[in-house]
Amino acid sequence: MIQTRDLSKTYRNGFNAVKNLNLHVSEGDIFGFLGPNGAGKTTTIRMLDGLLTPSSGSISIAGMDVTAKSEEVRKLIGVVPESHGYYYWMTAAEYLRYFDSLFHHGAPNDKYIQTLLECVGLYEKRDVPVGQFSRGMKQRLGIAKALINHPRIIFLDEPALGLDPKGQREIQELLRNLNEKKGVTVFITSHMLKDIEVLCSRVCIIKDGLMVEQGTIPELQKRYMPSCTLLLQTNDNLLAAEAIKSVKGVRCVTNCGNHLEIICADKPDTPEILAVKHHITAAVFFAGLDILELSHKMLSMEDIFFCAIEQNGEGRQ
Repeated sequence: MIQTRDLSKTYRNGFNAVKNLNLHVSEGDIFGFLGPNGAGKTTTIRMLDGLLTPSSGSISIAGMDVTAKSEEVRKLIGVVPESHGYYYWMTAAEYLRYFDSLFHHGAPNDKYIQTLLECVGLYEKRDVPVGQFSRGMKQRLGIAKALINHPRIIFLDEPALGLDPKGQREIQELLRNLNEKKGVTVFITSHMLKDIEVLCSRVCIIKDGLMVEQGTIPELQKRYMPSCTLLLQTNDNLLAAEAIKSVKGVRCVTNCGNHLEIICADKPDTPEILAVKHHITAAVFFAGLDILELSHKMLSMEDIFFCAIEQNGEGRQ
């Protein structure tokens, strides 16, 4: 759905905001685009949606070159920027009618506007001025506006910024429903790494304009987990720690209070881990203890993010 090849942007002052970026976003993805402030995320989105011309490289969306066929591409995309230009004196319905008129000639499609308001949970507020909306309601209205042209892709820049936990969850559910029920491909930038972990099927991490990682979250978890770490909870963790510290394949046992953290010599996806887990459970049972929980420790999106941006080198191609 989205493909870039050696995409670069250098501004007139010589600043290289994006450097040889190779993105691949499949149709139906919820794609997370991550990086620290100043990494080049907003510049990249502006090139993808046609607002900025690349200095070099190419962008293809739905098989069309964005530079050569910008008008056709814009019909396929919706954009939710970090800062919206809301007209506070308009009602929610008037706001959507206005943007509908920019895309379509003739009378507004009130039936579709009603559907959009229902989709984002604002139908009951359709006649309320936007100036009276909470931040979360404005975000939902911004998503409805981005859908006014029936896009196949929507780009969202920090959609949950400044929202309380309830508002964040509402935006998560809305984006998931759009993706699953409407088939919309979602391209999202966010510093809310928990949102990315919950929502995204694939992610890309950039730093200083360079890509440092791209892949599914499970792929990145495996890549950055140097060894298998097991979490064990028993009815007596002190005795359990003594029982398993000499088990073959166990490198280190740490008592974390309500559970033990067991670092093994092998990676999580190796066959040897099954044998290590078997020996651990046997040792615990032989000590007369009960296992309350045994699971694999998985890296969070935050763990992956910091591991990736702290890497040295020239990034991944």
